[in-house]
Amino acid sequence: MQHHILINICAIFGIATAVIIICRFLKIRYIIGYLITGVLLSPNTSTYFAKMEEVAVYAEIGIILLLFTVGLEFSFTNLKKIQKYVLGGGSAQVFFTIALTAGLIWLVMQPNWEESIFWGFLYSLSSTAIVIKTLQDSNKITTPHGKFLLAVLLFQDIIIVPLMLFTPIIAGAGGDPLIALCWLLGKLVLMGSIAYLMARFIIPYFLKTVMKVQSQEVFLIATIFIVTGIALVTEQLGLSLALGAFIAGLIIAETDYNNMAISCFLPFRYVFMSFFFISMGMLLDYEIFVTDFRWIIFWTLFTFSVKTLAGILAVRIMKIEWKTALAVGFSIAQIGEFSFVLAQSGLKYQLISANNYQIFLAVSIILMSVTPFIVSNAEKIHPLLKKIITKNG
Repeated sequence: MQHHILINICAIFGIATAVIIICRFLKIRYIIGYLITGVLLSPNTSTYFAKMEEVAVYAEIGIILLLFTVGLEFSFTNLKKIQKYVLGGGSAQVFFTIALTAGLIWLVMQPNWEESIFWGFLYSLSSTAIVIKTLQDSNKITTPHGKFLLAVLLFQDIIIVPLMLFTPIIAGAGGDPLIALCWLLGKLVLMGSIAYLMARFIIPYFLKTVMKVQSQEVFLIATIFIVTGIALVTEQLGLSLALGAFIAGLIIAETDYNNMAISCFLPFRYVFMSFFFISMGMLLDYEIFVTDFRWIIFWTLFTFSVKTLAGILAVRIMKIEWKTALAVGFSIAQIGEFSFVLAQSGLKYQLISANNYQIFLAVSIILMSVTPFIVSNAEKIHPLLKKIITKNG
């Protein structure tokens, strides 16, 4: 009998436990510990995980589970409370980031327009997991910049779906762009119709029937069945498993059993997150720090600067004070979890080279590592700059 998968999971979480304990002792954030665990277990570091394809499977499982929990906690009621920031600030941040990134990369590197726009897609997303967790740990989620960050990150979690769907179109994978776009819109309408019918009639009736058993275990199994089923439907439509998982979360969130679903899956949320970050670390080839160190430094500074500027502009167009604008801009100046998913799509459609993908991973890990410190001290940036300007003035 084969125990290959079980042995791998045991090795991953066993080493992760040891690394996290050490990181806790050194006062290093747990997410950084997950990334370090991934690097230690990388096929480029050890021979244990010899096949990179296997690592990619773990990453895909992680993102599917992560997207489901994001969809599960998506509330239209909460959205209405901050809809101005979500629609205004969130869309502005994404647009400014894509425009600035694509324009600057095209001017500096002279790639084709498809690659420039794709890099804009990658940079437009920030880390929901790290930023929100840091705000919660420091009790700053209800501050003005905390509310704006929540709105922007929520919009990013939604916009990832169209970004994933538009990636093959800008790569020209669907032939004629106009036909590909129409075909894509047709699939989305079909999937939206299926999702509406399931959310309105099928899933509530199914869950109501399941709850007659009065067993939380049966409810949990039924929910997993819904997630996998919807994910497979989206894959059959030529979309993605991750999109299906997100839609499944949205559907269950709109039923009368959303609170029970959240209570069942919330304890597993950090397991899903850890699985995802570990798998991302496993995809990194540490030798890239030796061969392309200068480029890593350049793109780290470039990414931080562009994302900070885009964040500040997004807040300022909402006519919000500079203190909040600076705190938001610096807090979202990192690469997001879902950017990894987009990057893998870019590899598939040849919008990003294998070497640039490794540089992208290195830059992402560096920025994610410093994010907790920046977010925790974001409110101090404006007083510090004001003091420096006053002193020099």
